[in-house]
Amino acid sequence: MDEMPKRLQVYLVEDSPIIQRLLTSTIEAARAELVGHATAAPKAIADLSMLQPDLVVIDLALDSGTGFDVLSVMQNRKLAQSAVKVVLTNRANPEFRDLSYRLGADSFFDKSAEMSQVLALITALAAEKQREGHGERNGNQHGPGNHTRN
Repeated sequence: MDEMPKRLQVYLVEDSPIIQRLLTSTIEAARAELVGHATAAPKAIADLSMLQPDLVVIDLALDSGTGFDVLSVMQNRKLAQSAVKVVLTNRANPEFRDLSYRLGADSFFDKSAEMSQVLALITALAAEKQREGHGERNGNQHGPGNHTRN
């Protein structure tokens, strides 16, 4: 019997409806699965305590709390440890980038200049997950772009 391809499971922490729609469209087009989303840190933390997504995309500025709150609790409580954590923000300054990485982010992107790289990363991770479901492996853990932590 053929094994069903595995689908990348994605959780979004994003308060902008426009960005939510763009990311959701990309997730669906890549044949990945949106397993949940939150516009506020408390809901994201509650959801992530029960879910094990493969990818978490986190905005820093939220309706309530911040993406830093989400990253901090994920790190301290060891939530979704195997998930790739991607920060996507309009506040892309060196201090926020450094803090994001210290709190466990794997990648950090500027919404205004690097959105296409995030969309490409989602697509690449979804394709990699599907290949894994068919017994293939790809050594590139975080797809395209040069904003992954070294």
